[in-house]
Amino acid sequence: MNKEILIIIPAYNPPIKLFEALLAKLDGAFQNVLIVNDGSDETYNDFFKNVERKYRVLRHEYNLGKGRAIKTAYSYAIDNYPDVLAYVVIDCDNQHDVDDMINCCKEAIEHPDSLVIGVRDFSLENVPFKSRFGNIITRTMFKWLFNYDISDTQTGLRAISPKFAPKLLNVAGDRYNYELKCLIVCCEENIPIIEVPIKTIYIENNKESRFNPVKDSILIYKEFLSYYLKLFIPYLLGLIIFLITFYFWNSSDDLKALVLVNFIAGIINLVANILINYKNIYKHNNLSNNLVYILKKILKIFIAGFFIYICYNLLNINLLISKVIIDIILTIIIYMVFRNVGFKNEKKN
Repeated sequence: MNKEILIIIPAYNPPIKLFEALLAKLDGAFQNVLIVNDGSDETYNDFFKNVERKYRVLRHEYNLGKGRAIKTAYSYAIDNYPDVLAYVVIDCDNQHDVDDMINCCKEAIEHPDSLVIGVRDFSLENVPFKSRFGNIITRTMFKWLFNYDISDTQTGLRAISPKFAPKLLNVAGDRYNYELKCLIVCCEENIPIIEVPIKTIYIENNKESRFNPVKDSILIYKEFLSYYLKLFIPYLLGLIIFLITFYFWNSSDDLKALVLVNFIAGIINLVANILINYKNIYKHNNLSNNLVYILKKILKIFIAGFFIYICYNLLNINLLISKVIIDIILTIIIYMVFRNVGFKNEKKN
């Protein structure tokens, strides 16, 4: 029985049969199991009373969210499990394997200043469409915003050392957005994220998930929105500079002049972007990665000038519309071409 690992299970109106199967699987494998009843309905009272006979169960009077349940567990664990070397958070729906939990904890023990996440293989046939699609959207948005490639942004299997727990206790967010916020904080503060491949298990198409596709998705994408607004401000500044310079400098019929005007505006946009978004984009102590990021931006600026000239002078498209459309198209194309170039977090085979 493993005494060095603390299993943490946040639970809200859990699927009882799956939860019982999970506890049976953990029995004999781990000595320390901590469950947080996150304000489950009264119909679950008898179930949790039975669970309390064998395991330590903390209780929220009301449903406060998965993030709050995890933080409650971390806070309790720091004071009550002094000999444990790693905490591993798992879901209560029996979709995580014991060997995967142990492998993630080994990495957390070896790298006490890192966040270890178990990553699933979303290319498998048993992955529900909504899970595959959701992961594609969030990992793409994450890569665009933070210049950081994470294979599974929604994984429920995460391991940390007790030393690292206080850092995550200070992360904002009480619901499903908390797990995303932990990844964001790691990116902003140059904290390594170690990926460990795990079994991809979906029971009955994941129908027992308590994830609300509307309410919880709004919380998650709201986190992204605030960062996109910070990207929009530098772009808006560059756009204003572009229009002002264009009209005061008679460059409409001169290809070189228009390209130069776009270059000036683009560099101002880039500098403003660095100043405003330094923490989440330029942060990995990786000079080559940051140079690649900047060079991609400069490449886009040069190319955009030529296509803006074509749209405005040859196709007679409004100048503002021409610039915005070309910038959007080139941003997508350059991302697709260079998406595998640059920083990648540490991955374990």
